[in-house]
Amino acid sequence: MPRNSKITVELIDKRFAPYLPPPMEIKSNQSNIIEISRRLLPTITSVISQHQWITIDILNWYLPTYSSYHPTVIISARDTLDDLWWSTTLPNIRRIIKEAGSSLEVVLLFLDCLDISVTPPTEYHPADLSMKNHFYDKQVAPGTSCGLMGSNTSGTLGGFMVVEKGGEQIQLGLTNCHVLLQDTKLNLKSTIRPCTTLEELNVVSPSDVDHEVVTCEIQGCIADESERLEELEQAYGEEELPQSVKNRMERHRIKLKPKQSDLNKVMSHDRLLGTIFATSGFTTWPPADQTNTSSPISWGLDWCLIRLGDKVRLSNLSESLPEDVEIKRIPISFWARVDPAKTYAVIKRGRTTAWTKGVISAIDSSINPGNGLHQLRRGESTIFHDTINPFFMDKTVMMHTIVSTSKGNPHFIQKGDSGSTVLLNEKAEGPQKIPPGTTLGMVFATNRLVTYMIPMEIVIKSIESVTGGKVVQPQEWTSPI
Repeated sequence: MPRNSKITVELIDKRFAPYLPPPMEIKSNQSNIIEISRRLLPTITSVISQHQWITIDILNWYLPTYSSYHPTVIISARDTLDDLWWSTTLPNIRRIIKEAGSSLEVVLLFLDCLDISVTPPTEYHPADLSMKNHFYDKQVAPGTSCGLMGSNTSGTLGGFMVVEKGGEQIQLGLTNCHVLLQDTKLNLKSTIRPCTTLEELNVVSPSDVDHEVVTCEIQGCIADESERLEELEQAYGEEELPQSVKNRMERHRIKLKPKQSDLNKVMSHDRLLGTIFATSGFTTWPPADQTNTSSPISWGLDWCLIRLGDKVRLSNLSESLPEDVEIKRIPISFWARVDPAKTYAVIKRGRTTAWTKGVISAIDSSINPGNGLHQLRRGESTIFHDTINPFFMDKTVMMHTIVSTSKGNPHFIQKGDSGSTVLLNEKAEGPQKIPPGTTLGMVFATNRLVTYMIPMEIVIKSIESVTGGKVVQPQEWTSPI
């Protein structure tokens, strides 16, 4: 090594990772970075193809050498201990960037697998209290808990849509395929059209595991108060109770009454949402059989539709939104296309983290599902591992990148938020104002730095292709956003 070489060593203890400066989005006005990144990304992907890379993100990343944020290619991989990364691959990438006349930096981070953000069977992640309080409302709202009946996982019911087919308007719920079908034996390497097999699969809200947790919590409170009452009664036997004891017993009875009412409400609530209608499986768009497509980009697909029961009543989020958001009500009656060279302020409502804010970066990310699969851990179902194994047929896919902007929360989604839809959180300018809460996409996964979003345009195209129908609600917003 040359004597005058400058060496920079960065050691990151994962216990302190939450205190690191979070990444920031590439902004719309960084046009030179956007243009050069699109030209270089295919080359970088080719250079690292021999490695176990999982994601490539291009973001503004805080670098100590600059003492500020700087446009950076962030590569997450499993095999970061491989000397080839450091001796050959990273120097080659830096040379390619320099020859292109760009100032982009490169960072390599370790990542064992993508987090698909559904609550796993072996580790329960509690729902946000503000969400749990609405699990048993008479109307079902986007963002609430859902799951396949009989399953021990939970996810999020992202929203609703209406598909028109053969003169019939079919009311449907939308979530991720992996939320509902990850522990079934269905072949998810391809799409599944409406069929009797899917009609046999019931979907509930809240999920079985969330329902069990809520029920046990209420029953525990009732048992505690009842035990205290019984202790007081036994302590005095047939003696005349002092007034102070009578007052204490009355307080316990007052606490018992609403809990018993809550238990009755929970136990009598009809949790059945409906049945599975159709799913994309873990496929791509354009479909693999469309070999003559002119598009060089494959988008990952992971949606599942629920045919809602006749008794289900829907809510378009009547409860109040956080004070620091631009929109004040969510009609969710439109969806819109995302310009890949623009940034968008967005929000989502999910089962685990409720409302969180973020921004869609102006450069999309690449995901390598062949290396980014969930790794089987002790105690987990082998069905879980086998089912998600065919993610996108091991094709590298593109997805939009969301950086969290919520105060005190570096994560736009966490386990249990899978299925959430992503809504625009901006004030419109100009005569044709875009309606508030327009849907831009649905979440797929996180690499713990950013969240990956499937654009709604791709979801709608795939749904219409698989179902043979026309999505009439939400409607497409055709004016520029």
